[in-house]
Amino acid sequence: MKKMMLAAVGLTGLLASCGTSGVAPDGSGSARVVDVKTEYAVQGTSPARYVGCDMVNSGTNMSTTTQVVVRFAAAGSVQSVQVTLRGVTNTSASDSVTINAANLTKDSEGYYVAVFDFDSAQGNVLPASIIVTPTQPTIRPVKAVSVNTADRVGAFYADLLVKTSTSSIAISSRGLGTTDVYSTCYGATAQPLSR
Repeated sequence: MKKMMLAAVGLTGLLASCGTSGVAPDGSGSARVVDVKTEYAVQGTSPARYVGCDMVNSGTNMSTTTQVVVRFAAAGSVQSVQVTLRGVTNTSASDSVTINAANLTKDSEGYYVAVFDFDSAQGNVLPASIIVTPTQPTIRPVKAVSVNTADRVGAFYADLLVKTSTSSIAISSRGLGTTDVYSTCYGATAQPLSR
C-alpha cells in the first residue's frame, strides 16, 4: 500500500511538473509561472500583446536588444532557477540562464522576477541570444511598437527548472501562450511600409 501511495505521489509530481505549475517530488517546494513579458507591446492591444524584436526601428535609432521578464511564484527553499527560452517551431533554438537565489528579486506583488536581455546584433536571434550578466538588469519600461505580419519569424516560451535544496520543479509558460518574434518592429516615430 505504501509503495502504491509513493508511486502515486511521484506520478502526481511528475505530471504536475509538465504544466505551468508543479510540486517537487519530495514535497520540498512548489512553483508556477505567472507570465512572460518583454519591453515591447504591440500598439493599441488590450490586454497588451508582448513581442520580441530582432531589430527595432524608431526612425532615428536602431536597437537590437529585447528585454524579457519572466515572473514566477515559488514556495519552499529555492536555491536557483534555470530559465530556458525555447523557439516554438525549433525547440533546439534555445538559450538559458541560471540565476542563484541570492540574485533573484521579487516585484511589488511578491513574485520572483527573472530578467535578462537578448541582443541579436551578433547574428543570433531570439530566443538564442541571451546576454548573461552576474546581476539581473533593471526592468525597462514597456514601449509601444507596430509590426507587420510578414515580419513574424517565430515565437518563444519559457521553461523553468526551479531547484530546491533537495529536489527540482520543472514548469513551463507554454500553457499561458507564446511570445511572437518579429525581424523588425517599428517604434512610435517610425511606421512600417505597407506590403
